Amino acid sequence: MLPSILIISNAAKAPPKRVHHVKVLYATSIAEAEKELGEERINMILVAMNGQDEDVFSFVRQSMKKHKHTKIMYFSSHLELSATLDALEQLPPGELIKLLAPPKLPAGQPEPPAPALHTTPFHDEELKGSSPEMQKLKNLLLKIAPTGTTVLIQGESGTGKEVIARAIHLHSTRKNEVFMPVDCAAINENVIESELFGHARGAFTGADRDTLGLIRSSDKGTLFLDEIAELPLHLQAKLLRTLQERAVKPVGSSKIYPVDIRIISATNCNLADAVKKGTFRQDLYYRMSAITIYAPPLREHLSDVTELCGFFINKLVHEGCPKKEISKNALAALCAFNWPGNVRELENVIRNAVTLSQENLIHQTDLAIPSLERNPEPLPGRGEPSSMTFYEQEAIRKALNQTIGNRRAAAKLLGISEATLYRRIKLYSI
Repeated sequence: MLPSILIISNAAKAPPKRVHHVKVLYATSIAEAEKELGEERINMILVAMNGQDEDVFSFVRQSMKKHKHTKIMYFSSHLELSATLDALEQLPPGELIKLLAPPKLPAGQPEPPAPALHTTPFHDEELKGSSPEMQKLKNLLLKIAPTGTTVLIQGESGTGKEVIARAIHLHSTRKNEVFMPVDCAAINENVIESELFGHARGAFTGADRDTLGLIRSSDKGTLFLDEIAELPLHLQAKLLRTLQERAVKPVGSSKIYPVDIRIISATNCNLADAVKKGTFRQDLYYRMSAITIYAPPLREHLSDVTELCGFFINKLVHEGCPKKEISKNALAALCAFNWPGNVRELENVIRNAVTLSQENLIHQTDLAIPSLERNPEPLPGRGEPSSMTFYEQEAIRKALNQTIGNRRAAAKLLGISEATLYRRIKLYSI
């Protein structure tokens, strides 16, 4: 196997020439470099990343710990890097291979294993799951994250769309900047424009000072717009202008402020259908969906339930709850359920079981799930037909169906506030 060199350079020019007898890999960002290190055994890393010193030094320190036998050279300029490559090219093949070879280990000491191919270096706070569906999603995110392109995440409620958005942010060049989540359905329609775009002093009654707004507060970072379909049409036009001009005009101000943000949006409805119905702008849809990601429902990767349960229990331990185990029968029941509320519903069930179970072992009877069948009828969470809960959930589902998932319109149809409807949807995992 040929020895390999990883060149990390953000120079805006063609990559340096090849080095004979050596496999040369290139990365233009730290995220790309981490991906290459996860897939290849690298003998030498050459780094020249002007303007990103903080990220680079952190990366170098971590690489020295994780890859102890990999030689690392840092250059203050791209000219130094190019000169070093020229020098390597002049070395005889034998000397070059000897230079790049890892140090010989003492007799009897096993050689460290090569890193597994196609690994996904996701941290504990990020996406959980080892199923083929989740591995495919993680690999896709690692490709998307460094690009800076706008992303649309579509999927059912409770599938972890915000977790996916955070994972994209944490693997992007903006990872050290702010990640700003905004739930468009939870902000009152009368103040949402000011919340997003900011306002000038005196713009309206009570506006006693200038405010930045969430978009300008996200400058250099990532803005996550959850439930983007709930954004009013007139604000969709303003958001489109912000994306096109990369600038923001606060409410009541004549000034325009430049912004550098990446926007990730999410929805649990079909935006293409919303465009046909006239509730979502077609031009904004095309702009927001440059890359579209599908968040799979939990029923499509039930093999991850065991890992998710362990993650949620450990999370509760850090919150002060006692450490508990799940019995085999309880785990089998969890893995057989179809989870209409997806990962959020699973977390609620585990939280309930850990809090209320009397023993250190969670039994099947401790699980607040109505059926152990794969596809129970009626759907879990609907309650008994004679209960008020049942009729309330049926009314909410009917209103959402009639309004094609538009929560603002559904709230008006039901005669309740948007905030109340939002809380009921979260409560019932609709």
